[in-house]
Amino acid sequence: MLDHMELDRAFVAVKDAQILELEAQISALQCSLSLLQEAKKPAKERLDSYKYPILTLPPEIVAEIFLRFLPTYPDPPPLVGPNSPAILTEICRQWREVALSLPALWSAIPLTSTAEAVASLAPVWLNRSACLPVSISATDTDKLFPVFSSLIPHCDRWEHLKLLLQKANNINALNVPMPLLHTLDIYLNDAPFVPVEVNSQVFPLLRTVIVDNFGYPGVALPWSQLTSLTLRGIFPQECISILQQALHLEHCALSLWGLRDGQNEFPSLILSRLESLILERESRISVGFFESLITPALRRLQTGEGFLGDTEDGFDPVQSLGRFITKSGCLLHELRVTGANDSQDVYREAFPSIPDIIVV
Repeated sequence: MLDHMELDRAFVAVKDAQILELEAQISALQCSLSLLQEAKKPAKERLDSYKYPILTLPPEIVAEIFLRFLPTYPDPPPLVGPNSPAILTEICRQWREVALSLPALWSAIPLTSTAEAVASLAPVWLNRSACLPVSISATDTDKLFPVFSSLIPHCDRWEHLKLLLQKANNINALNVPMPLLHTLDIYLNDAPFVPVEVNSQVFPLLRTVIVDNFGYPGVALPWSQLTSLTLRGIFPQECISILQQALHLEHCALSLWGLRDGQNEFPSLILSRLESLILERESRISVGFFESLITPALRRLQTGEGFLGDTEDGFDPVQSLGRFITKSGCLLHELRVTGANDSQDVYREAFPSIPDIIVV
């Protein structure tokens, strides 16, 4: 019995000693921890007082940076992803507040993502753009037509509209009043053969029209009020019919198909305000189209040499251009000739008064 008690006392004594040793170690560690915490305080205080340089900028400077982060209006940024203004709302509270306070950040609305993303985000962007005029850009309008249709009630704010339309029954969606519309850019594919007629009351401010794969006379726009016109994929005869109405043009770019049978003559056409002209062709075209134009205010001309004449048909492109300049009485500042057989030196020698000539 005595032996067991002695063993117990010895065991307790050993454990007491271990506890005392551990407590001493704990005390030493607590002392070290306290010293470290005291040493940490000034470093933490300095860190807490530090502000990233970008966060020290005034909100108006941050706003200007945000606006310059985007493509120039009316070109749209991506709807989602790292180059979308939406990413600016996810960095910090301060940036989110600035981004949401800028209607201009959301005024170019791209309908270019998945139908689900467009359906959920397009109304958000429209709301964030407040009362600003907006630019709408849709690369697949037919697929997104239900979403696009949901935006039509806001067409009184549309300033720039870019659409790809393939289904004929979707074209007439354009025939709604758009009092602010300045630019209309549409790819029509097979749809233009459905008649669409839009008068100046629908688009009173329309000044710029770009049409790809044109199908005149399926589409009739207020040509007479335009100052800039781009037509791609149009026959010369239909083009002349439009230009006869578009007498206020200052810029014109044409990509023409070949002639229709029996139509090689063109009436003279005076475009007294035209300053810039770009001519491209999809197939062989009579020199008569170019020679029918009279453009006294023309300053910049870019043309395929085929418009000026084909030596195989007995035409000299340089002489044809000379006749055009003389007849128009224009003072060209820039001349670009593509697909040329004649050298740049030939053109420079023939037209020494034109300061900027490039022939390729």
